[in-house]
Amino acid sequence: MLAIRVRAGMLLIIEKETLLELARLVAGEEGAGVMKLLLRKPGIVDEEISRRLKLDVREVRKILHKLGGIGILHYELTRDKETEHRIFKWYVQQEQAIGFIISNMNKILDRLKQKLETEESNQFYWCGTLGHPRLLFDQAMEKLFRCPVCGKPLEPHENEELIEALRWKIGEIEKAVKEMTEIRKPEIAEEAK
Repeated sequence: MLAIRVRAGMLLIIEKETLLELARLVAGEEGAGVMKLLLRKPGIVDEEISRRLKLDVREVRKILHKLGGIGILHYELTRDKETEHRIFKWYVQQEQAIGFIISNMNKILDRLKQKLETEESNQFYWCGTLGHPRLLFDQAMEKLFRCPVCGKPLEPHENEELIEALRWKIGEIEKAVKEMTEIRKPEIAEEAK
């Protein structure tokens, strides 16, 4: 479950655990470790992250770029005065994580709506055995109304419970996206001033 709080003045705050879970989804357990370290010590460089987490520096850089690629990290580039080597100091961008979450919730919404449309507009046939496929009428007819896995007869499958569950889930996600979007609007308006 997303842990996003609203503070006075309509400020949206993402909980630390949500950021860690997001990093875990994008870059695995090592990604969560990197995120945890960046939350504790903003501005840390990749070599120090590598040393502290006992990970290869190339793996750390790959993780940083994955997380930066979705917009939840950014870096400041400086140069070492003696060697002229580039130094990247990494920071978490919580406000960008909100946009990433909203974008992905909208993608999930689209998929759920497509699934709902498919469920509402088709008749499915099924043998009743968990794990075996439900087939559309044309597919069932091709199989002579026999399950392609076990050979049992295929019967019309009532999917009203699934349809209701999809409608409920779509409603919940739409409500969450609307709340998150409405909360972000005042922030954007304030930044424009």
